[in-house]
Amino acid sequence: MKRILKYGFLAWLLVSIVGAPFYWPYLRMLWVFNPMVAGPSYDSPVNEADARRQDLDYLSTLLKYDRSFSSEAEAEFAASLEAISADVETLNAAEFYLALAEAVALGDNGHTNISYHPQYTEFNTIGARLYWFEEGLYIVGAEPEKAHLVGRRVVGIEGRDPGEVQQTLRKYRGGNDTWRDLTTLLLLESPELLFAAGIVGSPQSVTLELEAGDGTREAVVFDGTLPENGDDLPYRRAWQALAPAHTIPGDEDWQHVLEPAVGERLRYLNDTGSALSHPLEGGGYYIRSFPGFAVGDTPIKRAYKTALAETGDVPLDYLIVDFRINDGGDYTKSMDFAKIASGTLKPDGTLYIITGPNTFSAAIVTVAMLKYYSDGRAIIIGEPMGDREQFWAERGTSFQLPNSGYYINYATGFHDWEDGCKGERHCYTMNEMHGVAAGSLAPEIMVPMDFARYANGEDVVLDFIRARQLAED
Repeated sequence: MKRILKYGFLAWLLVSIVGAPFYWPYLRMLWVFNPMVAGPSYDSPVNEADARRQDLDYLSTLLKYDRSFSSEAEAEFAASLEAISADVETLNAAEFYLALAEAVALGDNGHTNISYHPQYTEFNTIGARLYWFEEGLYIVGAEPEKAHLVGRRVVGIEGRDPGEVQQTLRKYRGGNDTWRDLTTLLLLESPELLFAAGIVGSPQSVTLELEAGDGTREAVVFDGTLPENGDDLPYRRAWQALAPAHTIPGDEDWQHVLEPAVGERLRYLNDTGSALSHPLEGGGYYIRSFPGFAVGDTPIKRAYKTALAETGDVPLDYLIVDFRINDGGDYTKSMDFAKIASGTLKPDGTLYIITGPNTFSAAIVTVAMLKYYSDGRAIIIGEPMGDREQFWAERGTSFQLPNSGYYINYATGFHDWEDGCKGERHCYTMNEMHGVAAGSLAPEIMVPMDFARYANGEDVVLDFIRARQLAED
């Protein structure tokens, strides 16, 4: 028995030594980029102020894990927490939430933010969905009793220009301005949070000045209401305001600017949990990229493989890959697709990569790889993405404040998809292994979303590409 154990140990040791070069990067990845967050350990708070100070004390440990903060931002973060602590007895719940949001946003990183789930589960909302278009801010959806207001442009928020309000709210989210403007849309729905931000005069309601299609204007008071069972509300993403209401859980009976028949024409916004790919006139093919980790029950890697196989054996004149509703996942599941997608094209074919504000995280990586491996045939088109070419991502176990329960997302690994980050101290392990220097990922052709055409069910980017291809033919 001892001999068996001895030789078994020697065999294990030999395998470990031989396999170390292979396994070491993955072990380092777990150790460096996927930390186990130390949970809070406090006595039961004696009152709300004590509970908040415990939350602030625990939040101060964020810098042990998050690496996105500059040294100056770290100092600002510490000072901000001290200032909040001094005011905890006078802050209301909305003010406390926004104060924490502003402190965390000092990291200036899209992945480093307080959860925005509480914005519509714990605070009141106006029963309307808003979205930014090229012409400004519009009401795109509303509860049945506000149905007549759908489609109107918001030209004033209690006497303030919406663009000015937009600038003010950016401080509550980290990342580039595109990401800040997208994710602060949810703040605009809450009188409580707008009041806490010093934008409106009451936490119970907000007055919006609305402009109808004929140019007439009307001041409308929107009362805020609290959800009955906030914790049971489905998770919302800001881009979902664009989708027809009947496709969004919880909004099925709402009025939306996209009536069902019209909304069906904007195919990329429909049935978003399923795969979408189809041929296009003029020798083209369209693939909606896949966020998350699976498409229904199908792993993403297999879904991409299927989509490419369906393009057929005849080389394409153009291929479109659409990232407008892709906010990330695991880029290692899409990188094989990114490397070979342009192989479906003719030598002079074009790979169109559609991006938008919700193109984020792993989606940005896949965009970079598609461009890099396209042999110069890729064109990025649409609107700017929701993050920079350089950003921090990756994380370990959850970071949750002990009393408020707010989740704080943090980031441990550096990404640079413009110049590459290989060799840098905190370059993420997978980037060391698979990273590329793709250059600028800004759209080469800007096609902003036009409200009138959107409301008519027109896909402005897809229409632009079709027209461009037909003109070349």
